[in-house]
Amino acid sequence: MIDRTRFAHTFCFLIALVFLSCEPSLAQERLCDPSSEDCYSPLLQAVQAETAGIDMALYWIELPELADAIIKRYQAGVPVRITVEPRANLKFPGNQLILERFKAAGIPMRYKLGDGIVHVKMLLLAGQNKVVFSSSNFGDADVRPYVPNANYVDGAWYFCNEPSLVNSFKTRYDDIWTNTNAYGNYANISGPLTRRYSTYPIDPSLNFLPSSRPADDYGARMIALIDQETRQIDLTMYRLTDVRICDALLRAVARGVTVRLLAEPLEYRFDTSRRGSELSGPYNIDRLYAAGVQIKMRKHLGLTHEKSVSLYGRRMTIFGSSNWSWQSFNYQEEHNYFSDKPWFFQWFVNQFDRKWESASEFEAFVPLPPAVPTNLLPGNGSTAGQSVLLTWEGGRWAHKYDVYFGPGENNLSLVASDVVTGTLGPNGSESYLVSGLQSGVTYCWRVAAKTMADQTAVGPTWCFKASATTPPAAAPMQLLLDGTGPAFDQVASLDSTVFARDPFSIVNGTDMFNSSSDRNTRVAVFVKNLQLAQGESASSVVVNLIDDNNQDLDVPAETVRPVANTDFVQVIFRLPNTLTFGPCIIRIKFHGQMSNAGTMRIRI
Repeated sequence: MIDRTRFAHTFCFLIALVFLSCEPSLAQERLCDPSSEDCYSPLLQAVQAETAGIDMALYWIELPELADAIIKRYQAGVPVRITVEPRANLKFPGNQLILERFKAAGIPMRYKLGDGIVHVKMLLLAGQNKVVFSSSNFGDADVRPYVPNANYVDGAWYFCNEPSLVNSFKTRYDDIWTNTNAYGNYANISGPLTRRYSTYPIDPSLNFLPSSRPADDYGARMIALIDQETRQIDLTMYRLTDVRICDALLRAVARGVTVRLLAEPLEYRFDTSRRGSELSGPYNIDRLYAAGVQIKMRKHLGLTHEKSVSLYGRRMTIFGSSNWSWQSFNYQEEHNYFSDKPWFFQWFVNQFDRKWESASEFEAFVPLPPAVPTNLLPGNGSTAGQSVLLTWEGGRWAHKYDVYFGPGENNLSLVASDVVTGTLGPNGSESYLVSGLQSGVTYCWRVAAKTMADQTAVGPTWCFKASATTPPAAAPMQLLLDGTGPAFDQVASLDSTVFARDPFSIVNGTDMFNSSSDRNTRVAVFVKNLQLAQGESASSVVVNLIDDNNQDLDVPAETVRPVANTDFVQVIFRLPNTLTFGPCIIRIKFHGQMSNAGTMRIRI
C-alpha cells in the first residue's frame, strides 16, 4: 500500500525541483507590468535598502517620493551618481524641479552635452548587485496604473540580478560617467572623474548605444533578426519613424510571417506642438496596414510607450529604450536587451496577448484620410502657357497623389496615379508638369490626395486657359532623394570633403585638409533642372533649412557645378552655427522657384 502522505510530500518536492530547474532566475529577477501592477513600491524598497552605491540615468523624472528616497540614501552616506537630460525640461517641466532637488542635495550629476539625448531609464544598486531598467520613464503612470487596465502608460520594468547583465551596466555607467567628450558636469563635481567598478565584458545580449561598432547599431541588428523570422512577430512600439526597419516588416509579411502591432494613436495623428513626432510615422503605419500587418491602437487612457519585439521563430524578445527611429538606433544613449530566456519571452507573449484581446484597452486600427489638397497654380480662371506646372499643397497626411486633367470641367481623365512629389507635411508644395496644350483651350485639373493605406481626399477643380503668348512653365527643380535612407523623404547628401553620409556635425572635426579657422561642415546635395546663367554667382542659389526647432534659415550656396554625365548639379553649402540637432528640412530656392523638400540629419 502506498503511503499517501509521503507520496504527497515527494510529489511536491519533485514539482518544486522541476519549477526551479525550468526557471532558476525567477527568484533573482522579475518583470513588472505597470498596466495592472504596482512597480513603484519595489523600486522604492530597492533604493531604501541600498547601502553601497546608487547609479541612475534617466530621460526625465517626476517622482518626488523616489527623489526623496535617493536623497535620504545620499545623506546617509551612500554614494550616488545621476546622469540627467535637461533638454527634457521643455516637454516635462516637472523634470527640472526634481533635478534642482538633486542638485541642492549635493548629489554629483552629469548630463549629455549635445547630439542625441539621454534616453535610457535605469537604476543600478551596487550593494544588491541589481539593475532595474525599462522602456518607461520615471513618471507616475509609468510605474503604476492610475486605474488598472484602464489608465496607465504601457511598459515593463525589469528587476535583474544576473551578474553578467549587472556587471555590463556597471561598465557602461562608468564609461558614461568618465566620458568628457559627450558628457559634461551638471552639478556637484569638483574632482577628477573616476570609475567606481571593475571593468567587465559587455554581455552580448545587451545593446548599449551609441557605439563605434557598426554591428551594435540597433536598427541593423533588429533588421537582421526580422529578416530571419519564419513564424510570427509581435511588436509594441511607441514610435515607428524609420523607413528601413519597417521595410523589413513588409518583407516578413510578404513571406507569410504573421505580424501584429500595438501602436500609439498620438504618433499617428498629431499637431505641430507635439515635439519629436515625425510625419514618417503615419506613413509607416499606413503602409504596414496596407501590406497586411494586423494593427491595434491604444484605446485606454494614458500612453503606449513600450518598446518590445517578440520573435516566435527563435523565441526571443527584444526589450529596452529604443524606438524604431533613426535617433534610437545609434545616436541617442539607449539600452536594449536581446533575450532568449524562455520565461522572459513567455512573459512578453502573455502581456501582448492580454492587451490584444482586451476590447477596452486596444481597438482595431482604422486608417484615416489625408487633408483636402489646396490648389495653388495656375489660378482658377487664369491664363497660362502651353506647358504648365500644376502646383498644390497636399497637407500634413498625404503620401501620394492622383492627378486628373482634361479640356473642361466635365471631361477630366486620370493622367497620373500614385505620384510621389513634394514633401511630407505642409512645408513644401507638390507639382506635376503637363505639356503640349492647345492655345485657346480651357483646361481643368483636380488632385486627389492619398495615404499609403489608399485613403483619399479630393481637392477642388480649377480651370485655366492655355495661351501661346504666355511663356511656358519651367520644369521644376528637383532635389535628389535617397531611397535607402531612414526617412521617406531622405535627401541624397554628402559631406563634400570626406564624402560621408548624414548625420552631419555642424563643425567637421575629421577634415584634416581644412587648416582654416572656419571648420563648419560643407554639405553637397544634388538638384535637377537648375542652371546658372553665364557669369551668375553660386550665391544666387539659396539653400533653405528648417531645423527641429522650426528655425527657418536661408544659406547661400558656395559652389554650384554640374555632375558629369548626369542632368544634376551639385550644390555645396555651409552648415550654419545656429542649426539645432535632429532632422532638418532642406529645399533649394532659385529665381523665384522652390524645389521639393527633403530631410537630412544634423548632429552637434
